[in-house]
Amino acid sequence: MKKSLFVACLAALLCAAPCMAGEKSVSELRQIAQAGGSLIVDMRRRSYTVTELLTIAAGLQPDATLTVRMDRGNELSTAECLQLARTHPGQIRFWF
Repeated sequence: MKKSLFVACLAALLCAAPCMAGEKSVSELRQIAQAGGSLIVDMRRRSYTVTELLTIAAGLQPDATLTVRMDRGNELSTAECLQLARTHPGQIRFWF
């Protein structure tokens, strides 16, 4: 009983958590977004252009999010962040 409850809770948590982008291509990330997945793209691991991020964001479903994690050296400018945020208000998040 406890094991099945644990497995059910773990499965629910994994389904609700955003997917880290890892080594997926922009096309693969867009497909995941189109299927309703929320994504975190890590600019520390791979640098994405604004055009690539816009392509991924274009596939977002209404209840999904795209989080862009940045660090010094791979940060988007304020103008680029505004451009992304305006495409899907409330669905694009920035992690500075």
